[in-house]
Amino acid sequence: MHVHHLRQVSTVGNTYEVDPTKDLRPVCPNCHSIIHKRKTPFTIDEMTEILKLNNSGQNTSR
Repeated sequence: MHVHHLRQVSTVGNTYEVDPTKDLRPVCPNCHSIIHKRKTPFTIDEMTEILKLNNSGQNTSR
């Protein structure tokens, strides 16, 4: 399991205190890799939609 920062660490500065409830989300390593595939990371909602679309395509081929 990986932990994804909702706000990029490089943009919040040294004095920012991470609130685990508001700022962090558990994600699987594969999803975490995909989230960071573009310059502006995918949001958790975007990842959810990607997974839904991917899974719906798999279900129709059965």
